[in-house]
This record gives sequence, structure tokens and C-alpha cells, in this order.
Amino acid sequence: MAREATQLVEINGALLEVRERGSGEPVVFVHGGMGDECAAVVKEPALVDHYRVIDYHRRGWGNSTCPEMPVSMEQQVADCRAVMRHLGVERAHMAGQSSGADVLLQLALDAPEAVHSLALLEAALPSVLSNSLQFGAMMEKAGSLYASGDKAGAVEVFAKEVGGPDFRAALAAFDMTLSPGHFERWVAAADTLFQSDFQSPWSFTGEDAARIKQPVLNMRGASTQPYFREIYETVRAWLPHAENVELPDANHCMLQMNPKGAAERLAGFFSRHRMQGY
Repeated sequence: MAREATQLVEINGALLEVRERGSGEPVVFVHGGMGDECAAVVKEPALVDHYRVIDYHRRGWGNSTCPEMPVSMEQQVADCRAVMRHLGVERAHMAGQSSGADVLLQLALDAPEAVHSLALLEAALPSVLSNSLQFGAMMEKAGSLYASGDKAGAVEVFAKEVGGPDFRAALAAFDMTLSPGHFERWVAAADTLFQSDFQSPWSFTGEDAARIKQPVLNMRGASTQPYFREIYETVRAWLPHAENVELPDANHCMLQMNPKGAAERLAGFFSRHRMQGY
């Protein structure tokens, strides 16, 4: 297994937990609204045996600090770019799940020179989610529980929605791929989830998508929720040059449920779009 290096780095006024493994062309992962999504996939041999795999905890997740909330999309993008520069990486393959994919879509607009290829794993497109009655009902219920002080209950409602109704079975599956205490860490980051990730305004349109010229992988879980299927189809329409993949044995939590399959598909995509100089 590739050796892991973890460091706590001062980035734009916050301390961010940054990890890297392997060597070769750099691949940067950005997690979504759980914090631990990337923990298993970044260890998969299909990636770490061939690439320099980098991931970090965004502000307020894991051991990363969050001086104030909500964290703007501008700040998220600046943090990602600063992490890359701290590690001496000017350009990389990028992979993001859910709200992490949102960060990378904006990064591709603001700093296209930093993005060699772009893997989108069910981006949380506001234009779709804001029109979903199913997603809206979940947010209302989870938000009410969070407001009452029941952080664990709020996170569980969110987890049941995106990870499947059989939440305990989903947790058992996560136990096979994530380190112990993943749910407790998720609850510990509830303030960041509900006060920042769910509150920071951001929009992305078809006109924005037309500006993205890099190779794109558009991947969804085979059993994901209808609104994430709609997002997948929206990305497919907006980015006709994208490679479109359905990952078996997975829903929205694809990196937690099928990290091996995800890693193999990501590595195949990156290998088809090599970077010069490595």
C-alpha cells in the first residue's frame, strides 16, 4: 500500500487537513457533505499505484478548522487552489463527489489552467435540487431536527435520503470501507453541513457549463435517487463531450459503497487523458 502523508496546513486563515499518497500525475479529490467520502477510494491500488492522490478536509470537516460560516464558494475554490499550490501542484486531474463536485465545477470556471480533467460524481446542482419535492421534504425535516438540537437525528435523515432508506444497512456497508466512527464524525460536522454547505448560495447554468473544455467524466450510482439521475442527465446534456458512466452496486454514496469500482473507472478515465511531463 502506498505510504500516506498527512499534514495540518494553514490555508487562507484556516487549518486544513491534507493527505497524499502515491506518485505520478496528481489527482485531487474533493469530498461532499459527509467528510469521509474519499477515505476508501484514495487507498485503492488502481489509483495510488499509478497516481499521486491528494485529498483534504474542507473547512469544518475532519480536523480542519472553520473560522466562520457559511463558507462561500469563492472561499472553497480558493482553498482548493491553495492546497494544490502548497503541495507544488499547478495542474491536476480533479474528482469531486456531490458538493465537492460543485467546488470543482467552479474551479474549472475560475482557474481552468489548474484543471487537466474533471470527474463529476453526482454534483449537487442547485437548479435540480431546488425543484425536487422529494429532496425539499428531506431538507425540511432534517433542518427542523437540527434546529431543535438533534444533530444526530438530522444527519440520519439526510443519510437515509442520499444513502438509501435502509440506513443501518448502509452504515454496515460503510463500516467495510470507512474507518470506525464515521457516523460520529459526520454528526460532529453537522454545524458545517447545515450552516455552511446547505446555506452558501451558488448557481451553475448551461451557459457556465459551455465554458468547460477539459475532458469530463460524468458518473452516477446505478441505484441513486431520481433527482441525482436528473443531475446526471443534465450534465450529460450540458457537456456533450463528457464520458458517462453508471457505477454498479452504488447510490449517491458511491465512493463509500463501491470504492474499488469507482477507482477503476476513475483511473481508466485519467489514463485516457494523460498529463505531459510525468
